[in-house]
Amino acid sequence: MMDTALLGLMFDQVTIEPFTGMDVNQAQTYGAAVTYTAQVLPYTQRVIDKTGKEIISSAHVIIPERVAVDSRSRLTLPAGFVPLQPPIITVRPVKGLGIDHTEIVLA
Repeated sequence: MMDTALLGLMFDQVTIEPFTGMDVNQAQTYGAAVTYTAQVLPYTQRVIDKTGKEIISSAHVIIPERVAVDSRSRLTLPAGFVPLQPPIITVRPVKGLGIDHTEIVLA
């Protein structure tokens, strides 16, 4: 869990619908949506995706707990962000004394 002093920086809410599989038409299916308190940072950075391709990220989401998120999950950002449901490039669980959190890098 993240230190309570750092939790005061978390003003946003994001919703994550976990990837559950593919339907008969090969469309992705998702589980029940879960809303998390988070910090959304518009942040441009070169990152490498899971296929080894270099991509420029558009934002990073910091969730103040360690959450299991699949990169195929659907993440919805707060109103005002464009796009509202950007693809997830990578998920980085971070562990440390008072800084446990999950960082999600978005395309």
